[in-house]
Amino acid sequence: MNAQTGVIIEIDEEALGLLVVMEEELVFHAVHPAVQRLHGQRFHDGVAARREAMKAFRSAA
Repeated sequence: MNAQTGVIIEIDEEALGLLVVMEEELVFHAVHPAVQRLHGQRFHDGVAARREAMKAFRSAA
C-alpha cells in the first residue's frame, strides 16, 4: 500500500479543497460548494490546482 499525502487549498482561512497525490498526479477533492465543479479533476502541480480553485471561488461570488 502506498502512502498518500494531501494538501489543503484555502483562501483567507476558508478551505476550498484537498489535493491528494494519486499516481503521480494531484486529484482535487472539493470541500466548498463554490468549487464543486473541480471535484475529481487531476492536476500536474499544486500551483495550477490553486489557480483554478481561486478562479472558481471568485467567479461564484
